[in-house]
Amino acid sequence: MVVGALRANGDLLFFDVDWRDPGMPSGSPFHEIIAQPHIIRLADEQALTEHVRRSVDPYDPIGATIRSIATCRAATFGYDGQAFLCLRHEDIAPVSADQSLVEIKEWSGYLTETDYFDGYIRQVQSGG
Repeated sequence: MVVGALRANGDLLFFDVDWRDPGMPSGSPFHEIIAQPHIIRLADEQALTEHVRRSVDPYDPIGATIRSIATCRAATFGYDGQAFLCLRHEDIAPVSADQSLVEIKEWSGYLTETDYFDGYIRQVQSGG
């Protein structure tokens, strides 16, 4: 469902930023003072699907904020596996095949004064 919402209308230009300390593998705990960004290109549906699958797994340390450079659609994930989608106004809200397993809410104010999507990399790069 998350991949479908992100890839609507054939959107394929997805990336993630993996913050890690120098010399450490992907998904390692990191220290904000010395961590460096590593861009992960999610070049096809399989790569994006696997990245989303790992991101919603609370036992997988990958964590993610996935973003399209074409449409700015994005997803970030909570520690207990919930997905937060940031879609365009014209995008159709996702629909779960099993409404008993998934709760979908529109929280347009959720991004107000947060750094989940737009401001995050600019803030980190500027030292803020």
